[in-house]
Amino acid sequence: MKIDVSEVKRWTVLELDGGLYRVADTSHMHKWRGSATYSFKVKNVTTGQVKNVTFKAWTTLDAAEISYKNGQYLYNTGDAYTFMEFDTSELFELPNEIVDDVKDYLKENMDVYLMMHEWNVLGVILPDVVSYKVVETTPGVKWDRAQAGTKPATLETGLVVQVPLYIEEGDEILLNTTTNTVKWRAN
Repeated sequence: MKIDVSEVKRWTVLELDGGLYRVADTSHMHKWRGSATYSFKVKNVTTGQVKNVTFKAWTTLDAAEISYKNGQYLYNTGDAYTFMEFDTSELFELPNEIVDDVKDYLKENMDVYLMMHEWNVLGVILPDVVSYKVVETTPGVKWDRAQAGTKPATLETGLVVQVPLYIEEGDEILLNTTTNTVKWRAN
């Protein structure tokens, strides 16, 4: 499928140099008298190789035919993460390289989307907002405003995020997984 370079977003999968590359980051630069350029940080979905590519405006690129399937994260065996696709109940064991950018957010039995190309899983997409339990944090000091009223907290998955001072150990929080920010207290 052909797409214009200006339509490429994060998580778009492109066919470049005979391989499939997932876009990890995008940037756009327009010089005053020149034409615009688009730069992408892309990751090869099979080898994990990361590289930067740049295209001029009005360039047409080949996007891979990607489907998104409802799935569920089941468990981690140390070197592989196991997911189940809901429609067929097929199990997929994914290596660390594929789930590296989302592994700190995964909880057992979590609903996710599996990004697939010809029945190969290319990536895992998390829900925008997920509820997590705070397992460790320091007590907040009421008048401490050196960090704009936040403190570090360790979640049940081991991920460390900044939370408001009133959050305590054992609290449930809602975390925006795309921006890594706490939306509000869940309980």
